[in-house]
Amino acid sequence: MYDFLQRHKRPLLLLLLVLQMTLIFVMSSFGSDSSNAQSNQIIQVLHQVFPNLSNDHSFFGASNLTLVVRKTAHFTEYAILGLLFFLVYRAYFAKPSSTKPSSVKPSNTKLSNAKFSDAKLLLFALCSSFLYACTDELHQLFVSGRSGQFTDVLIDTLGALFGCLLVMIIRRLRKAWRARRHLQ
Repeated sequence: MYDFLQRHKRPLLLLLLVLQMTLIFVMSSFGSDSSNAQSNQIIQVLHQVFPNLSNDHSFFGASNLTLVVRKTAHFTEYAILGLLFFLVYRAYFAKPSSTKPSSVKPSNTKLSNAKFSDAKLLLFALCSSFLYACTDELHQLFVSGRSGQFTDVLIDTLGALFGCLLVMIIRRLRKAWRARRHLQ
């Protein structure tokens, strides 16, 4: 199974990226009634888990809680998108690593011969996520009851940054753990 995943890593990551982009597009296509219903379902679950969450004395009144739920959804969708952009770009354009398995053959295309550092890949992933967030908000201008907001683009981009940084941190921790295990 590991060999299968290593051989098909690039197309699988690309497929996951396209699926996430499609999910974001579909979620943005829902009108305000459907969007409100989804938010209300999450709020009901939160009220069951935390019964005193939005009482009269808390910060999380009904409107504030709805706002937090919606913005958290934006952040999470784009954290996944940024993570996937980073992984796709890394799979296709990363500088060669000394720990790369020999069974994975590099592509012979001219574009895949361009190799970039993780910092540049992070920048590419962030720019791609930002541009997708802009098109998503533009798309929402044409959906009944929805509006495009630049603040959502900023929240989306912060989510993408979080996803990219998460991947980079996990990679560094794995590398340190492997080095430590190798020394033992």
